[in-house]
Parts: sequence; structure tokens; C-alpha cells
Amino acid sequence: MKKPRIWELDFLRGFAIIMMVFDHIMYDLQILNSIFANFHAINNPVFVWLDDFARQYWYSELRAVGHIFFIALFLIVSGISFTFSNSNLKRSIKLIIVALLINVVTYLFDLFLGTDVFIAFGIIHMFAFSVFLTYVFRKIWNNDTFIFIIATSIIVLGVVLEFWKFNYVPNLELKVIPGLIIGTNAYGADSFGIVPNLGIMMIGTIIGNIFYKNKVSIIPIKKINEKNFVTWVGRNSLTIFLLHQFVLYAIIIAVGYMLGYRI
Repeated sequence: MKKPRIWELDFLRGFAIIMMVFDHIMYDLQILNSIFANFHAINNPVFVWLDDFARQYWYSELRAVGHIFFIALFLIVSGISFTFSNSNLKRSIKLIIVALLINVVTYLFDLFLGTDVFIAFGIIHMFAFSVFLTYVFRKIWNNDTFIFIIATSIIVLGVVLEFWKFNYVPNLELKVIPGLIIGTNAYGADSFGIVPNLGIMMIGTIIGNIFYKNKVSIIPIKKINEKNFVTWVGRNSLTIFLLHQFVLYAIIIAVGYMLGYRI
């Protein structure tokens, strides 16, 4: 018999993913004038308004704070879920392979379509390496106090380095890659370092061990609708995580072409 899923984790994960998708929609819309070479020539009022609205959101304090909050929420829930799995090493390897495929696919997009969507070390890379490194630290010593010390040290390091500020590098060179992985440098359309994000995920594993030791819901609910959209997103988060940006970009290109825009 299949064990019931923990609905609140699916819901919180789904909520974080929905907000992440919204954030990426705003990113795509605020670069409309970069996507389409004749953006100003066509000057469609709807596209102009969308570009302006998304740009205001992207550089707002609301986005800055919300971005950190929802990433942290996703990572904490992922850390809790980490404690349920017996195959975190395999999962991390699969995610790393997916991350490498993202490198290849986005590079090909740039090469053949002239877009600006290449991802060197993005959120999938960060997530994949965070799962792997959490597995490694748990293998070294599967002790919550030890993990807490490591996690808080990584988070404090992130605050010291001011992880919300990063240096965008103009060229992808070997010497900047360590900074991309840590998070002090940024390059491409999506850039996420493992500091402090790894620490946040590790804190999630501690929460999982304390509050979800029996792997059952701690928020009783008589019945949750299986068709609940937020929960459904949470249950299919990885698929949505991987595909949504390509789908969004394709929709924007398709609608733009119908309105006369060209890349």
C-alpha cells in the first residue's frame, strides 16, 4: 500500500514553485526589448506595458525580499523531504546530469537563436549540488548538532559575503567558476550559488528529523482535494521546475511573432 503523502509539504513546495514561476515570468517580460530586435519599432502597447510593469517589479524591494523568502521556503521543504529518501545520492547525481543538460540546451539556444538564456550555474545546479553536499555531510556524521553547526556557518558566510549582492562577470572563464559555485559571481540568465542555500537546505533536514520523524503529517486535515492546484504543483515540482522556463519563453516568442515581433 502506497504511503499517504504529507500534504502540507506538497502545498508549501507548490506555493514556492508557483511564486518562482511568477518571478521567472517577470524576468522574461522585463527583457522583451532584448528578446525582440524590433521591439521599439512595433511598439505594441500591451507588450510595452508588460515590459515596463515587469521591470518595475524586478528592481523592487518586494521582489528582493520575496525572492529570498520563497527560495528559502523551497529549500527548507526540500531538506525535510531529504530525510524521507533512502536514495539521495542517486537523486543528486540525476539532478547534476539534468543541470549539465541545461548547460548544453541553453548554450545551443544562444548559439542558434541568438537569445540570451545561457545558464552556467543556475538554481538547478545549486539544488543538485546542495542535495549532494548535504548527503556527503550526513555521511561524514549523521548528527543534527554537527549539521546545525555546518549549516549556520554556511548561512553566516552568506551574510558576510552579502549573498544578495554578486558580481556579474562579462565572460565565462575558468577563474570565475569557483565564484559562480559559491555565489560571489554571477553569469548568464540564472545564477545561484550554494552559499547560503546549502545551509538552508541542511537546516531543513534537521527540521525533518525533529518534526517528521514518523514521516506523517503534523498538521491534521480531514480531507484535501486531490485536484488542489497548489498541491498538484508541489507533487510535480521537479517537472515544472525543469520545463516551465522553456515553455514560458516559447509562449512569449509565439505571441510576439503573431504580433509582428522578430528575434
